[in-house]
Amino acid sequence: MLHLGNMENWATYGYWGLFLSAFLAGSIIPFSAEVLIGILLYKGFPLIPLVLVATLGNWLGGYTAFFMGYFARWDLIEQYFKIAPEKIESFKWKDKFSAEVLALFCWIPILGSLILISLGLMKSSIFNTGIFMFIGRLARYTVWALLSLEIVENLQ
Repeated sequence: MLHLGNMENWATYGYWGLFLSAFLAGSIIPFSAEVLIGILLYKGFPLIPLVLVATLGNWLGGYTAFFMGYFARWDLIEQYFKIAPEKIESFKWKDKFSAEVLALFCWIPILGSLILISLGLMKSSIFNTGIFMFIGRLARYTVWALLSLEIVENLQ
């Protein structure tokens, strides 16, 4: 059975383990796929497929957070979280930054999920949010993988 805390176990599943861990990390579940990229690089997996698999998994996980907001039932949000629709509609980030800029930065841990849920609640463009979310996450995993590759090469 796959245990959430042991990255070596995740690494035994290769690309599938990376995809699933990145998906979880991209959703509202706090998780880290970055360590797994380093482990898989150390095991000899090629950089570009790792970056693409992690990005795709994280991007799809991000869409789960976005759609949680997009298809949210206001009656349940008000009942359980005590947030009125007017508070979301007056959300100040949207006035200062475009939805696309916010989607670019949704890779930031914890804050990114809140941004995506908010973008969903505000009915931001599914397509534009997805494009910019993908670009931001691709940049994140590219930088992380390159840094990890440098460390792995110094270890060998």
